[in-house]
Amino acid sequence: MNIINTQSTQKRILFFSAHPDDEIAGAGGFIIKTLQQGGAAKLVLCIDPSEPRPDLNANDERNARLKEFSTVADALGASHSFLDFPHYPILSYDTILPCVKEIREFKPDIVLILQEDEYHTEHQLTARIVKRAVWHAGRSAFPEYGQAHKVKEIWESEGDRPMSNPNHFEDITNVIEKKKEILLSYGSQQSRKDLVSAVEGLNAFRGIMYKRGKFAESFKTSNFFYG
Repeated sequence: MNIINTQSTQKRILFFSAHPDDEIAGAGGFIIKTLQQGGAAKLVLCIDPSEPRPDLNANDERNARLKEFSTVADALGASHSFLDFPHYPILSYDTILPCVKEIREFKPDIVLILQEDEYHTEHQLTARIVKRAVWHAGRSAFPEYGQAHKVKEIWESEGDRPMSNPNHFEDITNVIEKKKEILLSYGSQQSRKDLVSAVEGLNAFRGIMYKRGKFAESFKTSNFFYG
């Protein structure tokens, strides 16, 4: 396995998430490091987070989670947007082209997603949509969505399923406490499941087992080929 650990200096990173909390859980440490080192980051939430809960109706759940998402982006110092896709979005121009617009406007070096090999179906679907958007964003087509931009790399991170074949590790030892603090901003989710302990445990496992500090985030990185 080719294990690399490059610096995150001066990068422009764009994270497409299915749900609020995917971005900070999967790659919060890398995002924090990038911003601390002079880079830029934008968070794009793809799917409407409304869901009826025993203690909240669907609209109140939506508003609470969107507010948390905005709070997290502000705490990170990242810009953010919301695409408002329906649950279980299909692969179509209706979902691909809004992502193309985000890519062309922000012009990232790296597009980040949760790995396609996740348990949650909406994580899988979002990954597939974004991968197609990366390809279309680099084509000389759809000028109404901006000037073509070719993304250098796609990074897939871990969400609800540990990654079986990571090839890149980021030492986040120096920013793990800030990552945990920001993750706690998703109080609606933390109250239902101890996400902070789960994420901290996974990051500790990666750091110790792969000798990348006390805490590390793992990724599957790939260079994107435009034929």
